[in-house]
Amino acid sequence: MDGKLGTSLVLTQQLKLTPNVIFSLELLQLPLFQLENILRNEIEENPLIEPLDFVYESSPVYYEPSEDEESSPLPSPVSVRQQLINQVNLEFDGVEREIATYMVDNLDRKGLLTLPLEEIARSFKVSVELVESVRKKLKEFEPVGCGSLTLGELLESQLKEVGAPEKFIKAARSFESVKSKEEFLEKSGLNKEELEEFLSYLKRVDLLPFEDGFGVVKIKPDVRVWLEGDEVKVEVLTPKSFEFRVNSYYLKYAEREELRRYLNEKYQRALYLKRAIESRVETLSKLSKAIFERQREFLRDGKTLRPLTISQVALQVSLHESTVSRAVKDKFVETPFGVYPLKSFFKKGISGTSVEEVKGLIKELIENEDKRKPLSDSKIASLLGERGIKIARRTVAKYREEMGIPGAYRRKVK
Repeated sequence: MDGKLGTSLVLTQQLKLTPNVIFSLELLQLPLFQLENILRNEIEENPLIEPLDFVYESSPVYYEPSEDEESSPLPSPVSVRQQLINQVNLEFDGVEREIATYMVDNLDRKGLLTLPLEEIARSFKVSVELVESVRKKLKEFEPVGCGSLTLGELLESQLKEVGAPEKFIKAARSFESVKSKEEFLEKSGLNKEELEEFLSYLKRVDLLPFEDGFGVVKIKPDVRVWLEGDEVKVEVLTPKSFEFRVNSYYLKYAEREELRRYLNEKYQRALYLKRAIESRVETLSKLSKAIFERQREFLRDGKTLRPLTISQVALQVSLHESTVSRAVKDKFVETPFGVYPLKSFFKKGISGTSVEEVKGLIKELIENEDKRKPLSDSKIASLLGERGIKIARRTVAKYREEMGIPGAYRRKVK
């Protein structure tokens, strides 16, 4: 490694099916396109794995599928910009949605916001604080970090997403401004061994989510969900490349001990991969079913979301919370209203009521108040409490500001 420390160090990802990946839940965590890359690599390296497309139907050593066996058709992939817009429409309403859309349309190829927050605030005649609250939410969307103001901030968001240690997240803040390895080590406080680990985490992030422009296809849905009558239907999308056979012919006739050991290792590896893919399909299907049984209304109107947590789904499907979190990470679902990150359907709520519903109730109380004696944030919190919604005064103030509603003093009419 030379003295130069640039972004070229972090833009290449080598996807390889290592023993550590095979014998862990990382296969479940991978999005569809990465899993396809891994499978392609494994097919090239394992002589006992043969895709169905490559096998003649007359071959005597393979299982023959039934005549009606078909692979699931995949929908058209979606551009990164459209992914962000879909998430904006799901998360925001009113002026917040307009601000978020405006931000998406002013991101550069790195996903960084190109306009000052003050300029956006003036354009929409809102406070800088409201613009910043929208930007913070935008950064949580997929791809993570979009809307950041600096490369360091983008790196921080993405490193948090991949579970990097706090010392590496802090080190990211000085990454953008340094010109050499030595300068980075000095500013970050990392030693040479930690630097290598830091760079290994950087290989897992995407510094150029819009490298080829907004129109470029970047994402393939992992799951398709829809309603038939009142029943939630789920299909885990598995491309033709996921269909392969394990050829034991070579293993059967291998005579040399060394060759037999090599082929047996490849055989076990192929069997595990096949089982892991089947397990992935089963787990995603079970999780998606549980999620959309709760979010059934969204499948009807494309906007209504009920409060839902990872722990609730984990309990329902009898899986550990960490398994559910790993399974939904970086996964996308095709719905009748567009393609969304699966994690978008985990919605925070207050006393069992969604944030959107709470905001609606706050707005309703303010619209019906006596304008000569407008309701204080504390009074609004108290009135919501009478309806069974426990909420702090500062949370009422936060939601009110996010909706662009002024405080009681400014609403008062003499």
